[in-house]
Amino acid sequence: MTDLEIVTLTPTSVTFSWTTRTGLQTSDDTVPPLHAADTEVRLAPALHRGTLPSIYHDPTPRGVHLITIRGLTPNTRYRFECRSQNIVASPSLITTNRVNEPTATGQFTTLTQPPGDYVTTVAFINDTHIGETPQGLILGVYPPPIQQLPGRDPYPTVMLRETLRELRNQGIRHLFINGDCTSEARPAEVAAFRGLLKAFGTYQRHWFVTRGNHDRPHTPSSDPTAHYEDFPVLAGTKNHRDPWGMAFVPRQKMWETRIGNLRVIGLDSTRLDAPNGEIGLSQFTQLRRTLANDPNMPTIVMCHHPVTRESALTNVAGPSFILNKKDRDTLQNILATTPGAFLMVSGHTHRAKRVAPDQAQNVDFLETASTKDYPCGYTLVHLYTGGYTVNFHRTSSPGALEWASRSRWSVNGLSATVLLGSTADRNYTRQCDLSRLAH
Repeated sequence: MTDLEIVTLTPTSVTFSWTTRTGLQTSDDTVPPLHAADTEVRLAPALHRGTLPSIYHDPTPRGVHLITIRGLTPNTRYRFECRSQNIVASPSLITTNRVNEPTATGQFTTLTQPPGDYVTTVAFINDTHIGETPQGLILGVYPPPIQQLPGRDPYPTVMLRETLRELRNQGIRHLFINGDCTSEARPAEVAAFRGLLKAFGTYQRHWFVTRGNHDRPHTPSSDPTAHYEDFPVLAGTKNHRDPWGMAFVPRQKMWETRIGNLRVIGLDSTRLDAPNGEIGLSQFTQLRRTLANDPNMPTIVMCHHPVTRESALTNVAGPSFILNKKDRDTLQNILATTPGAFLMVSGHTHRAKRVAPDQAQNVDFLETASTKDYPCGYTLVHLYTGGYTVNFHRTSSPGALEWASRSRWSVNGLSATVLLGSTADRNYTRQCDLSRLAH
């Protein structure tokens, strides 16, 4: 009984996840096989003495266990055990075994409820990579990649489709997709991505996108089978074609939208023929002008590439993988002089990581986890007039959980430790003045 995680922690609920496995390799598959077992959670306030009471038990045999316990008290400490076949589940990642992690201590504290009135909830996903297969390649065919099981739909399709369905069922009305929508912006991938999003609602009304490095313009020679040549040459380039930009946002163009009195701004941080990031002068000019029109309006800014020094120093690919330092400094200087700016959201690293600001001390900087691979889900930002909570959720349909349990083993099982992040990286409350959201 392993892989114990606290996936989601809110003021009034907690979501546990673990797997039951045989521990034996029975085939050429690189993923240890699952073993179906029952699901039990024992939980009580931390002051409880003696054996923890069983508050949830489902005898249905399953290999991947995901259960949410609701009705908890905000800012309260609890003890817990998760069990299958009466064996206590344990953490197996470096991240979940840290001395201060709830999964290591057997205790968690529910989040503090933000002060003020609830206003709305917005969702963020990133790195859906429609068209990609297989998962986890780094150098050629090494390490051995993780493949989708035979007979299943492609894993990027499963994860995006099921995530959208779950968000709709929760009543989420606004979704922001922060780059790497496709594998390589092939026309068929762009069309498939947009087709899946139709089920959620209308583009630029219910859902919005930024461009990621995988969505950048390509030359026909980069993939002769992709039919990039069916699209016009992008102005200012020799032979780059831009199927993604023609369907969504032109290259290096900023967009802005309003949800009541919440302003959300999307930036294109991509370069031609490179995975790292840049933001052009025209976008900075537009950003300054937009923010100056109402600097106190509550504002979330998003772009695919992370934008802080901590992100540069802690991501596994190093400083050259994210937004270049000059543009990071420029962007943070702009945000530092914008009182209403409160949250900057990035993707690209596929990890859940809350990072420290450099110049913009007024802004919360967050890298949100990937949707298409482990930890496989979405991030909700619940907005109140006195602050907000951030919560990561694992997409919970059977097909999505099956793929999450497989992609956890990519890069020989090492990627999960890098990508999951701490419980506090994925779930937290921040108090700040968002009173204008109610006006």
